[in-house]
Amino acid sequence: MEPFWESTYLDDAIETFGKPSEEVVDISKRLNKNSRVLDLGCGDGRHAVFLANLGHVVDAIDVSSAGIAKINRLKEKYNLQNLHTFIGDVTDFELSTTYDLIISHGLFHFIEREDWQKLIRRMKSNTSKGGYHIITVFTNEVEIPEDLKPFVKGIFYEGEVKEYYTDWEIEMYRSYQFEDEHEHNIRHCHAVNKIVARK
Repeated sequence: MEPFWESTYLDDAIETFGKPSEEVVDISKRLNKNSRVLDLGCGDGRHAVFLANLGHVVDAIDVSSAGIAKINRLKEKYNLQNLHTFIGDVTDFELSTTYDLIISHGLFHFIEREDWQKLIRRMKSNTSKGGYHIITVFTNEVEIPEDLKPFVKGIFYEGEVKEYYTDWEIEMYRSYQFEDEHEHNIRHCHAVNKIVARK
């Protein structure tokens, strides 16, 4: 069984998860020119391509070869030599440089709790002074949709993500629920925590 997004990644006309999120657009206005960005679990590139188009140096990693292939097609279309893509498990990705912005949007609940806890610590260590993290996760406030249950491994407790950033400045925190609809009439209800934190 494959998650629904694997099929939509094959179609360049479909924006699987929509436009860049509001908080990414907001932070992009505050980044210095040619900032270094890491997009963990980048999907088909809604944030990575957007930020690379602004001139930032972007590393984008996802376990989906279809998602990365789609980004690479967009990279060629827009001549984005500053966008670097990687296929692989984010828990094995070597953070060998310091980033000004690290994004994890809708990723961590798909990996084991112990793994995302370690990854957050590595992310924090590899963020420049004054750099940002943008994290969005599903929480246990509502039932995980049936089609996603096989893939959700490390669900967050309500408010838990804030506990990992008590030593940073929390610029934005939101807790909310929403319903969305994807291609092929797939409907979901999610409980979400979203945080923007600055080192």
